[in-house]
Amino acid sequence: MSTLMTNARTLRGPSRVLLRVHRRTLWGAGAVAAAAVVGMIAVALRADQVVADFASTGCTLSSSVETCFQPARDYSDRMLDLDRMLTYVGLAIIALPAAIGAFIAGPMIAREWESNSVKLSWTQSSPPAAWLAARLAVPAALVVCGIVVLSAVFSWTRSRLTYPFPAIWEDVSAFGATGTVPAASALLALALGTLTGLLLRRTVPAMAVALLASGLVTVVLGTVRDHLWPVVKAAYPLKDEYPVPKWGHVVEQGFVTTGGDLLPVDICASSSLKFNDCLAGHDVAQNYVHYHPASHYWPLQLVETGILLALAALAVFLAFRTLRRLHG
Repeated sequence: MSTLMTNARTLRGPSRVLLRVHRRTLWGAGAVAAAAVVGMIAVALRADQVVADFASTGCTLSSSVETCFQPARDYSDRMLDLDRMLTYVGLAIIALPAAIGAFIAGPMIAREWESNSVKLSWTQSSPPAAWLAARLAVPAALVVCGIVVLSAVFSWTRSRLTYPFPAIWEDVSAFGATGTVPAASALLALALGTLTGLLLRRTVPAMAVALLASGLVTVVLGTVRDHLWPVVKAAYPLKDEYPVPKWGHVVEQGFVTTGGDLLPVDICASSSLKFNDCLAGHDVAQNYVHYHPASHYWPLQLVETGILLALAALAVFLAFRTLRRLHG
């Protein structure tokens, strides 16, 4: 018990110093996050108003009455504008972890090495391990709380549009900005920023490398995301009903020959033959499709989150090893 209390006191000092030194940045980031939340709530309220106004006309999007054409068009345009705004917000949430990593690498870690203030911190009864732990724990707590709130409000706001969340769950701006992935991405960016700052110990290079590393992880995971969970495979006759359920995300589709070989969907796109004759020439027997139903949203989220957290843990481990080597 006494050991735990001693460790808590050891960590409390560096944490207070960290919060005091970067208080203006923290207040600024909090203000931006609050403005984003207010903006998303405003979009949701506006969407409700647009839906109510359109409903009051007695029209629907499938109405064939001429007097409904203009109200339907106005309604679609307004909802499209709101959806576009939320797309930008989602992309900003996805990019946020990279910005966090750059800040951690530069102003919070590397700058202290450039100014030699890190040595002063270690002489103020704060051992190196406590100094580093504070720079991991304090930002982690603040960042995770903030990004969870942003992600939750973003998900709620999307549900206020005419097409609720499951309709676009596979979209890049939706998947990467909702669920557990944003918080895990932020933790990885924080760990990468810390490691980069310790390795380079120069503000500008550390920020650039941390930004690049976090962005690279985001791009790579986005590229392989469809393969992180087994797809549902379906084969069906050429003229039969399309088997992909509503809200399903198609990963791959094409044709199957009588021998079981898979052919791409555009195999006859450039052929001079008629479409059916081209298919017969390739001995096509049926169609195939590989897809993720909406129920795969959480499995994909949790697998990607596990990868991000594993990489974050590795980066933290390497950061402490690097600090031990630097401190001797």
